[in-house]
Amino acid sequence: MSTKLKGDVAEQAAILRLLELGWGVSKPVGDRLPYDLVADVNGKLLKLQVKSAWFNAFDANYCIDVRRTKTNRRQMIRSLYSDQDFDFALVYLPEKRLFYIFPVSVFIGFGSTLSLVENDKRQRKPKSANYREAFELISQWAASKVTLTR
Repeated sequence: MSTKLKGDVAEQAAILRLLELGWGVSKPVGDRLPYDLVADVNGKLLKLQVKSAWFNAFDANYCIDVRRTKTNRRQMIRSLYSDQDFDFALVYLPEKRLFYIFPVSVFIGFGSTLSLVENDKRQRKPKSANYREAFELISQWAASKVTLTR
């Protein structure tokens, strides 16, 4: 499966999950924006970046590149996201069919690669475990936003 197809699968899985949660979902036209989806959570709109993790058999964990990647026929350009690019990153683990939900401030805090441990034999949970299937973070974010009226 190509990288682009893996990204498409992750986006569709995210759309399905968001709809199952009763939230509205919009998909921007094209792929030039720093986010992939817009969710409507109780009338609050938020930008979501969707990433697909890959399994690294050597380390027995899932990895995700936390940088933006742009490609053309000649080169691949990677750059860092800013805290204005999106509100949450949804990292999809296709083999497990689950998501990690990271606020943008947490997601961009990693250098270039984020490792997710899905091994139950560890003595203590990694910090990333707090973000496993943590869709409530999105609900809390939406509840904290003030609606501006005229």
